[in-house]
Amino acid sequence: MLAIQGLKCVYDTGSRGWAIELALKGEGEGAVRRFDVDGPEDAEMLIEAFDESTASSFDPATGEIVFAYEYATLDDEDEDEDETDDEADEEEDEDAEVAEDDEDEVAENEDEKVKA
Repeated sequence: MLAIQGLKCVYDTGSRGWAIELALKGEGEGAVRRFDVDGPEDAEMLIEAFDESTASSFDPATGEIVFAYEYATLDDEDEDEDETDDEADEEEDEDAEVAEDDEDEVAENEDEKVKA
């Protein structure tokens, strides 16, 4: 894997098409690789992904470009735990409301007994 140092969008006048160039650095040497893209929108999307990533690399054997982000989660367990906590909080709120209603009814019944 080679670290990506930069990306740039180019219009190749020879092939009359858009391309993206990767500036790569690895093992003491630099290289530039060019890949055709469908248009400037696709190139812009790749450049934005590179800008927002915390690390990016290129695998010359597979031609795969990888953008990594600090905030990426790999498993859904954290989300499931958050949902479970939210549901438990809602149930506690409902229980508290029911308990308050019961207390109000008891107080009303006691007031009626006192009046009788």
